[in-house]
Amino acid sequence: MKAVTEAVVRADGGKYEDVAPRVWVFPTEIPDGQWGSRGVIRPLPDIQAFIAGEHERSVGVERLARRRRVKALELLEGALNAARTSLGGSSE
Repeated sequence: MKAVTEAVVRADGGKYEDVAPRVWVFPTEIPDGQWGSRGVIRPLPDIQAFIAGEHERSVGVERLARRRRVKALELLEGALNAARTSLGGSSE
């Protein structure tokens, strides 16, 4: 995060503290629900709290948990279908 932010600061020609707040990094290798800003990784609950206020942090926590449950269920369903197929059964 920091290296990307510093590269944008250099390209902009401004000061780190002035440019960094405008830089958001969305790398694909960071686990789901985490993004970067100001040179560091920011989890979804932190972003929710920043945007809507600390009292709304739980919304980000719940949203991230819901997304992770859906992804886990998709993974389990795929594994079950693969197991059924390898045993000669139906994938339905």
